[in-house]
Amino acid sequence: MIKKTALAIVATALLNTLPMAQAQQADFPQGPVRVIVPYGAGGSADILARAISDKLTQLWGQTVIVENKPGGIGTIGIMSVVKSKADGYTLVSVPVSDLAVNPHLYKKRSFDVLKDLDPVSQVGSVPNVLITNPALGLQSTADLIKLAQQAGQTLTYSSPGVGSQAHLAAEVFARKHGLTLNHIPYNSVSAAITDVAGGHVDLMFAQLPSALGFIQGKTVTLLGIAAQQRSPLLPDTPTLTESTGETYGDFISWSGLMAPAGTPIAIREKIARDLKHVMDNTDLNRVLASSGTVGIGSTPQQLDAAIREDYDRYGRIIADLKLALD
Repeated sequence: MIKKTALAIVATALLNTLPMAQAQQADFPQGPVRVIVPYGAGGSADILARAISDKLTQLWGQTVIVENKPGGIGTIGIMSVVKSKADGYTLVSVPVSDLAVNPHLYKKRSFDVLKDLDPVSQVGSVPNVLITNPALGLQSTADLIKLAQQAGQTLTYSSPGVGSQAHLAAEVFARKHGLTLNHIPYNSVSAAITDVAGGHVDLMFAQLPSALGFIQGKTVTLLGIAAQQRSPLLPDTPTLTESTGETYGDFISWSGLMAPAGTPIAIREKIARDLKHVMDNTDLNRVLASSGTVGIGSTPQQLDAAIREDYDRYGRIIADLKLALD
């Protein structure tokens, strides 16, 4: 009798919370929503946040405000969201580096992305591409490998810093083929690409939006896509695997919309559905594609799976390279 009574109480409580959750979902939002970008303006997370904020503002009839809070390699902006009220009105747009790479590089961070943030939606992805200086006269990734394997040949590659996705992609590529490549880290993506175009560095794995102008201007040579499938933005450009027959894994830079831990799933799913709606029913995908970005608009569950998959994969890569930046 006691057990039946206890079960009845729990069942009643669950039934009573259901209408509340449904109302909470239907009514959201009832005021301005802030999207924090933990980096300066112009990066992929910032571009995506501003693109979706305009469309969600129109859909909701409530202002979606984008705030840049750079500093501490993303920690300042992310911590401001971790400490915010878990009601869906404060979100953060973060690249995969913060969710799956940096946790392995910086062990002393003051938050745990798997515990202190809840997934909302994977917003968009940016393919990393392999580019070289045109003076090398290369036509394919296979050509690059042959050149790098020549006796006494040490090619250089640039990146926006140690531990960046560009750095990790180049090291995985080099190890796969037994190549010796000299890493030259820069303080910015633009400087790293500019020196490839200028002939000061031989090659780079770069995010497509940053490299697009150089590719179109033919100041760099595009050799391949650092992913397992071709990019819909570059359908005629082969993947590294197609050119070499080897597998490397995906080096795709994607951004996710996250909320403070404890944000109700009903609200997170409402945001995700509305984001998917504007992806499918406005010109948002076209606008993103023009800047080299593929729009996604996933569920919270799909984003959670993507985070955990890349978290484990990059953890293995970083451990193998013995990288630590604390």
